[in-house]
Amino acid sequence: MFRKIASLSVALIVAGGVMVAVPAQAATKVSNGVACTKSGSTTKVGKVTYKCAKNPLMSSTKLTWLTLDCLTNANSAVKAQKTATTTAAKFKAQIPVIELGITTEIANRAEVQVKLDAATLRLTGAQAKLAAATTDVDKRVLTTAVASWTSATRAYGSKIRSIDLLVKRLEASKLIAVSKPGELAANVSRSRDNAKIICTKGL
Repeated sequence: MFRKIASLSVALIVAGGVMVAVPAQAATKVSNGVACTKSGSTTKVGKVTYKCAKNPLMSSTKLTWLTLDCLTNANSAVKAQKTATTTAAKFKAQIPVIELGITTEIANRAEVQVKLDAATLRLTGAQAKLAAATTDVDKRVLTTAVASWTSATRAYGSKIRSIDLLVKRLEASKLIAVSKPGELAANVSRSRDNAKIICTKGL
């Protein structure tokens, strides 16, 4: 009889221990992604501070515990996405304007080139006539003509060089406008990936 009572007592004690131990083991550990109820509340686990909030990287409105580093990086990634979208749109809008500028300047260059070619022919002719001139009057007139056409060819040449430089700058601007959206997208992707790692569930 006493043995049965003793065995029953031991069994109850063990069962009681199990009943106490199960809730203790089942206690929810605070970590990234664990559900919480009060938005804005904070708690500390060791040296890490968690905040109850919605994960900016997710469309879900569910409140979960998130480390402060997670929230900082996630919010930065979201902000970077918005900024990149706006900036990329501006660059894309610039491309047609830049292309029009390039087309216009190339057409201007062609016009100036025609004038330069004509002035060069006139200069060559005036120089030939000056070399063949025999009277002082002809020499004076032709010397003035040579000086005028020399000045004209230099001016046209300078204009063409300026146009060429402007076209190069416009082409460089176009290259940036074309490539920048891709660069911004890559930067945003890296930012989001880093944030996701920091916000990994269970950390």
